[in-house]
Amino acid sequence: MNYSVVYATSTGNTKLLADNVAEVLGSECVYFGQPDEKAKKSDVIFIGFWTDKGTCNEEIKDFISELKDKKVFLFGSAGAGDEDYLNMVINNVKKEIDKSCDVIGEFMCQGKMQQGVKARYEKMLAEKPGDEQILSLIKNFEEALNHPNEDDLTRLKNKVKEVVEK
Repeated sequence: MNYSVVYATSTGNTKLLADNVAEVLGSECVYFGQPDEKAKKSDVIFIGFWTDKGTCNEEIKDFISELKDKKVFLFGSAGAGDEDYLNMVINNVKKEIDKSCDVIGEFMCQGKMQQGVKARYEKMLAEKPGDEQILSLIKNFEEALNHPNEDDLTRLKNKVKEVVEK
């Protein structure tokens, strides 16, 4: 069996996840990088994305929409760490995949966000001092700075191993 790891990254989170996937796959990983036709030749494609408006980024959306009759493993990160939100994101990404494909695994974790996000939250807070929802967004931003962490990476590697060892 051979594998490809395809990813897109905005903050470096997905690249970190992709590196850990490739580490588990070892020499059976025949393609590693940005979306490319070469990746489609593999038996299994591991697809990493960053979250944009509750689903995968456009570059990955375009790539997965072209896949037919493939086994895929989805992995990604999102700024929000709430499990319900992470599940919603992965389910939205699955909707982009052709029915002929088989999603054999998935992984989502929280990931750090760009500093511009915090600046936007702080501007909102200046306009609405003490707003609990905005304070919650800032708290989540601070928590996200620690992710993906070692626990996230270990969980990802374990999920990849489960798929590879089947």
